Parts: sequence; structure tokens; C-alpha cells
Amino acid sequence: MSPEFLATPIIEEAMTSDSEVPATPAPEEAQDPTQIEKSAPKQEFVGHEDYVWAFVFLHDNIHIVSGSWDGTMRKWNCDTGLLVGQPWTGKGGCIHALALSPDGKTVACGRMDGSVQRWNTDSGKMIEDVWTGHSREVRSLSWSPNGDHIASGSRDGTILIRKLDSGQTEMGPIKTGQRWVNVLVYSPSGDKIASGGLNETICIWDTKTGELVIGPIEELGASVTSLLWSSESKKVYAASDKFVRVFNSNSGIELHRFEHNDLVNSIALSPKHNVLACVGQPGVAQLWDTESYEPLLRQPFIDRQTLRCISFSRDGRYLASSGLDKKLALWVVKDMVPELT
Repeated sequence: MSPEFLATPIIEEAMTSDSEVPATPAPEEAQDPTQIEKSAPKQEFVGHEDYVWAFVFLHDNIHIVSGSWDGTMRKWNCDTGLLVGQPWTGKGGCIHALALSPDGKTVACGRMDGSVQRWNTDSGKMIEDVWTGHSREVRSLSWSPNGDHIASGSRDGTILIRKLDSGQTEMGPIKTGQRWVNVLVYSPSGDKIASGGLNETICIWDTKTGELVIGPIEELGASVTSLLWSSESKKVYAASDKFVRVFNSNSGIELHRFEHNDLVNSIALSPKHNVLACVGQPGVAQLWDTESYEPLLRQPFIDRQTLRCISFSRDGRYLASSGLDKKLALWVVKDMVPELT
């Protein structure tokens, strides 16, 4: 996507909705003819008025919280297909990033105005202390594994690491030189943060010193749109251009690359299986075996709109995607790949 496309005006007004809005079942006639019947989504959550740029599965494996360019967040029930309560409204404009705390009680939200807000996942209420410090929109957020710190990456090219209890900046601003920090993520070990930039680079930083320890890893063909660490912190998965590249996190050496149909926007690793999911343009998603490197779907499942975000539920049962069609689609993993059960 071009920088002009990614930059959008601040949306000042938040929408309202009834307390319960049913999800829209996926019409069979809307499916791509190459799709197999078993890959039809379980639910489609409709209600946002603009792009759904981020979402998180809550720890109960039942609820999803989504964030949109319409400036609202919404909590959905995966079992009933209903919106839970009212949309969560707040100031600051478009929502570009969400991150769930390790204990599952708080969602951090990154806004167009450069602020970071925190919301209670049970009540849907915003915690009063709003953090500022970035001069442009917050494009990425990540909690430390112990939940004590939150890292934010911005279009201003910097990373801030804040202490949760005080909101004070403990590290930064780290001037990354990546133009925009599109994505960043803590390693499971907590001692490193990987960041991906608009300038087609990946950097790995020491969380205690703010020093660059690996990179910049260059020549990735396009802006880095998504990053993941392997569970043991030894590998980094990165989405850019039409590839998902796998790097050794200690050396920066490329180990493998998965080839997608087109530009890759988001990737996810299953917490229960050796499965990598990726989505992008033009609305194509594929699942890969991370050990054999083989695709798990004979035909990728296809949406008619560009997909921006994908994630597995914590129990590995569900896979959800969202994008430019203003909705979330929820898939049952066993329906797509029965052998994983």
C-alpha cells in the first residue's frame, strides 16, 4: 500500500449502535467459485463504518475486540454473533493498533493523534490516563511478556517504551530510522523488540538499553507490515511484499520464505499447531505448515476485499480476519484443515 493510502484524515465522530447487533451470515452466493464449501466463515461481524485495522481475541476464546478507522472499538461474541453492549467511543481519531495485556484485562489502543489509551476488557471503559508523546499516529503496540511495559511505534519513526504503573517513558524515543514504525513486537523472552518500517527494513532492539542489536535487515521488497516471534524467541517471521520471511533472531540470517499470491498484510502463528496464517491483497489467505513449509489449503480462502489483519484464538479453534470491507470474518480452523484436530 502506498503512504498516501495509509494516511487518512482524523475521524471526529463515533458511531452508535443498538446493544445487540447480529452478525451477518456469509451468503453462499458471495463465495469465490474456487472456494471449497467447508471454508465458509462461521460468523461475519458487521457494524463498523470504516476499515477494521486491528482486533484481538480475549482470553476466554469467546470474545473479540476490534478497532476501526471509524474511531470506535467493539466487543463481539463469537458464539452468538452479537455485539456486546455499545461501541467503545473515545477521542483521538482513527484506531491503527490494538494490543491485549498478558493478563487479558486491558486492551491498549493506538490513535491517529499519537495517543495511547487503555480500556478495560470487561466493562468497556477507558482508563482515564491517556498517554501522549508521539507526534504522528501510533501504528503499532506491544506489551512486555510480564505486563509491566507497553511499547509503541509511530509514523514519526520512533519507539517509546512506557512503564505501565506510571505511564512514564522508560526508554526512548528510540529513533529507528525506519520512517514509519509500522509494526513492533516484544520477544517472548522480553529482552528484545523487533520493529518493521516503511523503508523496507527490520530492526531488533535491546529493551533495556534501546540499542540496536540486529539489523537493519534490508532489501525486503516493500514496507514491513507484520512481525511475529517464534515461541522460543529464536526466529522472527516478517511480512513484506509477497513473502513471509523467516529470520534467525540472533544473526538476522534468512532461513526460509513463504510465497503468497500478492502483497502480504498480516501473519499469525497458531498457539496449538505448527501453522502460519497470512492474508493480504486482494483478499487472499493461506495456511502453511511451519515445519514442512507446505500449504495446508488446496485453495486459499478468498474475500473480495483486501484483508488487513489475521489472528488465531488462544485455544487455536478460531481464525479471524478483517480488512477494508469494514467487517470481521470468523473461521473454524478444523473446518478448513480437519487433520489439525
